Amino acid sequence: MGRLASFDRLYALSFPDKNTAPGRLSLMADVLWERLFHGTEIQDYFQYEFYKLKGRERRRYMTFSKLRYTMKAANDPAKRAVFDNKALFNRTFADYVNREWLDAEDAGDGDAADFLKKHPSYFAKAKAGMFGKNAGKRTWKPENGDEALKKEIAWLRENGCIAEELIAQHPALARFNPDSVNTLRVVTLRPKDGEPRVMAAVLRIGRKGKTADNFHHYGIASTVDVETGTVNSPGIDREFKRYLYHPDSGEEIIGFRVPSWDKVTALVKKAALVVPEVRYVGWDVAIDDRGEVQLIEGNYGADPDVTQMPCREGKWPAFEPLVEELARGKA
Repeated sequence: MGRLASFDRLYALSFPDKNTAPGRLSLMADVLWERLFHGTEIQDYFQYEFYKLKGRERRRYMTFSKLRYTMKAANDPAKRAVFDNKALFNRTFADYVNREWLDAEDAGDGDAADFLKKHPSYFAKAKAGMFGKNAGKRTWKPENGDEALKKEIAWLRENGCIAEELIAQHPALARFNPDSVNTLRVVTLRPKDGEPRVMAAVLRIGRKGKTADNFHHYGIASTVDVETGTVNSPGIDREFKRYLYHPDSGEEIIGFRVPSWDKVTALVKKAALVVPEVRYVGWDVAIDDRGEVQLIEGNYGADPDVTQMPCREGKWPAFEPLVEELARGKA
């Protein structure tokens, strides 16, 4: 999508009431100013509502250019494949995944058949997928015999997918939406002193009929206070709609206390030490029906949009001194 088309789409989403919309040309000039002098992307400008903010407030946001700067200072690109390839990720973080899974391309026919017979319903995701694409629950019917089993194995291999045991989520999270496993995105940064810090956290809730809760896949996101594990903002979706209550289940969002929060923070801090060359990671975790934490995946270049949009609070002041220290160490 070209920049002008992107501007028009985001302008329409931000100002659905044309009678109260600010002047298009003056706003476009402000977007251009931000782009030229601060490297602000059009998406950043609208999703963080820069049109409402003064310059000093705008600089508090971790924009895409600051994300790139953080990744350059904190992460070794040679280790990116560990996070981008979901099979390699599961192998590397095996101590924290806590569920059975299968790489059909790597497994023999016998092992693949054994897994699928044990888990006729499972969660499939592309090894190189992003934003929840090519991810979802699949079910095959054992009563249809060996041919159905062979077709399911072939599907996994042809689509480059791994298969994972389904997670039975915590009942408190299931109340929001039982159709998806409602997960957490927890961002850690390991500064120069080496001790990982939890910098931000988000509760991600799926919509009725959707098996993925991903923010970029129709989900709703709300920020979580990292000290208490309590949701402290309304939910927001990619169309900038805000929710005090889940639109399908009616469950109240603000004030929800994430179960097993201490276990969540303990797990991501341990995981943040496994690949020491990658210091900035957004971890996706689930809490199962036993209150145990399961690591879903780690995001090498976790987009800061989901941690800043719901609460309308820029996170860069917390990141900046730690990132600058890392950047000086690389200079």
